[in-house]
Amino acid sequence: MAPLEAGTNDGRGFAVSGGVAKAVKNVIEKKHPEMNVKVQAAEGLKNCKTMLMMAKAGRLNGYLLEGMACPGGCVAGAGTLQPIAKSSAAVKRYATENAKKTSDESQYADRLHELAEN
Repeated sequence: MAPLEAGTNDGRGFAVSGGVAKAVKNVIEKKHPEMNVKVQAAEGLKNCKTMLMMAKAGRLNGYLLEGMACPGGCVAGAGTLQPIAKSSAAVKRYATENAKKTSDESQYADRLHELAEN
């Protein structure tokens, strides 16, 4: 399998704001369907700071927080040459083209313990 074909749909969506949290939420809800995972995502440094201030004030207790410095996520990082919406749409389209949906379906999922050992 070519490296660009190895990722799961959720993994492919990491570059778009909300994508990492969505992947975590999908795996948790897949393995524990009785759980309700609350997510708060922010994009752009100003919005990230606001989200962190809300968390510090206790207004986001129990939430999974995701902050992306760039508006739109990494797809709008330094050197981006096309509109954010166009980049986001391309990533989201790419993230629906694989039979493997959630991150735990990755061919590397059984090796996660190696990361914890380092």
